[in-house]
Amino acid sequence: MLTGHAEQLKTLIGHGGSVEELSYDQWDPKGQYKKSVLEAVKNAGNGEAKVFKVELEGAREEYYVVSVTDGKVVGLKALSVES
Repeated sequence: MLTGHAEQLKTLIGHGGSVEELSYDQWDPKGQYKKSVLEAVKNAGNGEAKVFKVELEGAREEYYVVSVTDGKVVGLKALSVES
C-alpha cells in the first residue's frame, strides 16, 4: 500500500470518487496531530505512514492515515466537514 498509493486505497475502500495522497504538512499544517496520530500509526505499522483525503458529498471528506504491517493495512479514518 505504501508504494501504490491513492488508487490502491480507492480500490480497498470501494470508493468511486476522488482519493488524493497528501503530505503530512498538507494534512496537518499546524503540527497538531504529528505526535499523537501520525506516530501511533507509524508505530502500529512498519514505521512509515501515508495520508489520504477522500472526497465525499458536499463539504464532507474522510482522511485516512495508514501504514502496513504483516501485509495488513492499519491506521485510522476521520470524517471532516470542510467549509
